Amino acid sequence: MPIPKNRESSFDRVQREYFEAPEVEHFRWTTRGAGFAETEDELLAPIMDNIESPCLELGCGEGNNLLRATSRATCFGIDLHLAKLQFASQEVPAARLSVASADALPFADASFRCVLIRDVLHHVQDPKAVLAEAVRVLVPGGQFWLLEPNHWNPVVRLQTALVEAEARVRQFNPNYVVRLLNDLPLDDVRLSTHQPFPLRRVILHYQMGLPILGTWSLARVILAAVEKTIGLLVPRSFRCYIGVSARRVGKDR
Repeated sequence: MPIPKNRESSFDRVQREYFEAPEVEHFRWTTRGAGFAETEDELLAPIMDNIESPCLELGCGEGNNLLRATSRATCFGIDLHLAKLQFASQEVPAARLSVASADALPFADASFRCVLIRDVLHHVQDPKAVLAEAVRVLVPGGQFWLLEPNHWNPVVRLQTALVEAEARVRQFNPNYVVRLLNDLPLDDVRLSTHQPFPLRRVILHYQMGLPILGTWSLARVILAAVEKTIGLLVPRSFRCYIGVSARRVGKDR
């Protein structure tokens, strides 16, 4: 459950003030934004292609990821902020939503075949506690997915300078994520990096960019080509997103 305001730390206060209200424009941009939503589809494709029921997303927010997932599986989502879940319930009515803290999930052991955590760990005080809970509710052999920003990427680094609530991303790089996963009962752990230079995330941003460019087919082609070209020069360890795929220790039942 949410921390009472009179007991929250300065870190928790910053997170709450930034995230407690639904980000309607952001939801529309990531799910329907011309020229940008397709980059989200590409990022999430390996997850969506392998999703199984039931699946749980921690920190589901407005339901950006659940909107894609519910067409493929029975999905549950938890978030600290009721207003976000109320919005998500309208946009993703097939999802089953609950107000809960990611480090104290209201589910029994081995309740889910899949668990997804995206852009959550750098917003919590204790990432290891969240990871432990995520693995606890997985069935033996269940699929675990993690996506976190990579501070080694210059675009991500710029975001941490501009947005106070994103400051803890400065801790996150591939090496740090590997250390967070140590001692968890996971098998077949695979770490990957994605989106070498997410130019469209900046140029087509709904607030800071020119999203209208995404409606022009030539602009979309040019932006994608520039991203791909720059990507040939960017080391894999500097890509925008860190991804982890793993299995809960034990045989699938």
